[in-house]
Amino acid sequence: MATDALNVVLPFHFRYARGAGDLEAIHTSGVNLVVWRREQEPQMSGLVDAFNAAHDLDVEAVLHSDDPEVWMFLADLPACGARDMLAADIDYLVRRFGRISGCATLRVHLESVSTDACRLFHVDAAALRLLVTYSGFGTQWVTNDNVRRDQLMAQGRSFDAANRAIVSRTGQIRSCRPWWVTVQKGESYPGNAGNGIVHRSPPIEMAGERRLRLCIDEVK
Repeated sequence: MATDALNVVLPFHFRYARGAGDLEAIHTSGVNLVVWRREQEPQMSGLVDAFNAAHDLDVEAVLHSDDPEVWMFLADLPACGARDMLAADIDYLVRRFGRISGCATLRVHLESVSTDACRLFHVDAAALRLLVTYSGFGTQWVTNDNVRRDQLMAQGRSFDAANRAIVSRTGQIRSCRPWWVTVQKGESYPGNAGNGIVHRSPPIEMAGERRLRLCIDEVK
């Protein structure tokens, strides 16, 4: 009941999905973000956390959305329960995103991240993108009413100064949790220019943290 009430009062430009089927709401006019707040069993999450801590992953390929062959995509990774779990989940998400995007081919990138490379709040040029952080801190984003879009980009400033200029209320930055799925709408989605979701990678480098992130993009 609490979730139902929350969905009623959300600002119109983002949605919380109750399940994978609700990710289709990204095509709603004005909506630029859908978040599926799914959970994973702690024991399963622990396996992936340990796998990410032990291996530096960086695997990228263009896959067919109706038959992604994810097992081949991850064939060079050490065989274990964590790899099998990731393969099954990536297979499911590639197929799902293929239906959402209508694209027959998708670029899939699974990588371990330990830097602050994307720490500047920004919008994507891509029309649609799916992101999942399997381990570590998830993507951060802000609501449209908390953004000064004319301040996007560093424009000769430090990243910290630029972020303070871009985000009006830093205390209201929102963060995704591990295993949550986001479908993001960027600037090139038809009719969405000036409304791409503003987001960034969480700053983790100083704390010595490590993430395992999946990114799925359309290939036109």
